[in-house]
Amino acid sequence: MKGFSQKPGIRGVGWRNSRGSLGAGEPRVVVARGAFARRAFVVVAALGVAVHAAWALTGGTSTVVDDWLYCGLFFLAAASCADRARRCDGGRAWRMAAVGVVVWGAAEIAYRVSAPDPHRLYPRVIELLLFVAFSLAYTTLGLLARERVRSFDAVLALDGVLAGLAVAAVAAVSLFPTGGAQALHGAVVPPKLFLIGALFGLMFVVTVLGMTGWRPGPAWALIATAITLNVTGDAVLVHLGDSGRFHRGSPADTLFVASALLLGLAAFYPSAHAAAPSEAARRLPAPLVSSALALGVLIAAVAGGAGGVAAGLAAAALAVMIARMSLALELLERSRTQALADDLTGLGNRRRLVCDLERRLAPGRDQGPFVLALFDLDGFKRYNDTFGHPSGDALLVRLAGQLAAAVAPGVAYRMGGDEFCAILEGGDPTAAGGLARAHEALSERGDAFSVTSSFGSVACPDEAVDPPAALRIADGRMYVAKTGRALDQAHTRDAVLQILHERDPILHQHMRAVGSLAARVARRLGLDEVTAQQIGRAAELHDIGKIAVPDAILHKSGALDANERRFMREYPVVGERIMRAAPSLAPIAPLVRSSHERWDGTGYPDGLRGDESPIGARIIAVCDAYHAMRSAHPYRPERTHDEAVAELLRCSATQFDPTAVRALCAELTVDAAAGELV
Repeated sequence: MKGFSQKPGIRGVGWRNSRGSLGAGEPRVVVARGAFARRAFVVVAALGVAVHAAWALTGGTSTVVDDWLYCGLFFLAAASCADRARRCDGGRAWRMAAVGVVVWGAAEIAYRVSAPDPHRLYPRVIELLLFVAFSLAYTTLGLLARERVRSFDAVLALDGVLAGLAVAAVAAVSLFPTGGAQALHGAVVPPKLFLIGALFGLMFVVTVLGMTGWRPGPAWALIATAITLNVTGDAVLVHLGDSGRFHRGSPADTLFVASALLLGLAAFYPSAHAAAPSEAARRLPAPLVSSALALGVLIAAVAGGAGGVAAGLAAAALAVMIARMSLALELLERSRTQALADDLTGLGNRRRLVCDLERRLAPGRDQGPFVLALFDLDGFKRYNDTFGHPSGDALLVRLAGQLAAAVAPGVAYRMGGDEFCAILEGGDPTAAGGLARAHEALSERGDAFSVTSSFGSVACPDEAVDPPAALRIADGRMYVAKTGRALDQAHTRDAVLQILHERDPILHQHMRAVGSLAARVARRLGLDEVTAQQIGRAAELHDIGKIAVPDAILHKSGALDANERRFMREYPVVGERIMRAAPSLAPIAPLVRSSHERWDGTGYPDGLRGDESPIGARIIAVCDAYHAMRSAHPYRPERTHDEAVAELLRCSATQFDPTAVRALCAELTVDAAAGELV
């Protein structure tokens, strides 16, 4: 609870006010005092109820027992509720409870003062006070229920309403005898409004228990018992009034005061949120038992053994049972559909694909040839890491829609992650156009990203006659296509680096060193191996745009003028264009473009701030700076390792990503320990 904690291992009350200052042993003392208070309350309440019950069973009257003891026990219960309201959150509910019990006790005192005749029922004014007390009690139940049940489950809610109606129907058999309320012919009868209110309270509490998955906890178990005793007391009161044997101090009064004391005892227990209900709570035993009770009441009503109120409640319970079964069937159908569909994109999932393949490739069934194609997205992992998972999910949904439209009238599937699949109607020649459209549908490009796909396909049933074989062949061909693309990228990179080596061997050496270091830093940051290799390749090529910068500017020993600085600020854009000109290098083009951005947003060419630039570009920037400081230049001498690290730390969170700086320093520490510093 907010502001209070209960000591583990000790049941019952033991709240510690966290806003106060407690010594080392004080929380244990507070817990012990709470447990002592609860035990004392139980002893006093049990003795009081026992004495009252024993005297009530004798049928006699006693001012001490019927008046003083009876009313005093109400105020004992009110004191417990008030103390709970004072020492913890949820105080509003327990203040309501305390006021309600005080009003109830005051009504009992006023009743005894205004009606000396022990056989006379409550006067109208007293009934009004009791109505106020019960209204406050029901408000308390509502507030406590809101605290106990924080999540709504339609099945459990219907189960709770069903059980509440069924239990209320059974109780109504006693509260409203055969023929309805008019059958109450005794001179002393309780108001019908009170009896209906008692049924409503019972139904409400049972509904709440159902919504918690039939896990009431100690507080609500006591509250449910209190309401049950109160309704039982009303039934006893109806029986005594109907038979003309009503008197103050009867067993009905014992049940009433016992229900108030149980509410007071519930105040000693924390009303924590209900735990997540188990699947067992949603099964049929509870609604079946409730339906059986309701059906029994209806049968009794037909046989003349139950009144109209009970029959109406039982009929309502059976109507709720029908609604519950309809919902169960709907949920069953939905779960069967969801079991075959991808939650994110709505496409069929792997299970649906296997089912469709088994149906189409079943022996003896000739549904015509088709092509099975497996697709794996290239560049999606980097997109997800750069723009975040919500953007990645949105892109997957978009690509899924495009794929489904491209392969129609065939079927598209999502296998999971960034893998898709499609069944295209017709053999190889017919499906070739569909494969090209599907490949294009799974491609998206932007200024800062490029997502494409690799795929493998198999003609069925010509090349595969069962689902495992079809999936195995398609997956193998997709792997070959993906590996070939990686090899193409490596070959293109090597060719570009060779051109750079011929023009500027020193720059070529620098880029190779930065590439190796950037890949290691990426791995230290937990990026996967494919992404780390991509970052390494981008780092090797991040300065490729310098081939468009005149040598006089590159090797100038003095400060650059404004025109020369403009040349230097443009070369990352030139590098990006070179990368995009080679399809196999296009995925790393955004990293090359952003490799000279700064953490504080003053870099170039786009002035990106913080994590607006890709993580790979931020890694390249810090590795490039370290290696540049460790190298001699016409405009600056070489720096030592310690000087370079100190400069990186000084510029962390201004020029460089702090996370990348820490990861690089960790890698350099490993190199230093191994004596491998460059």
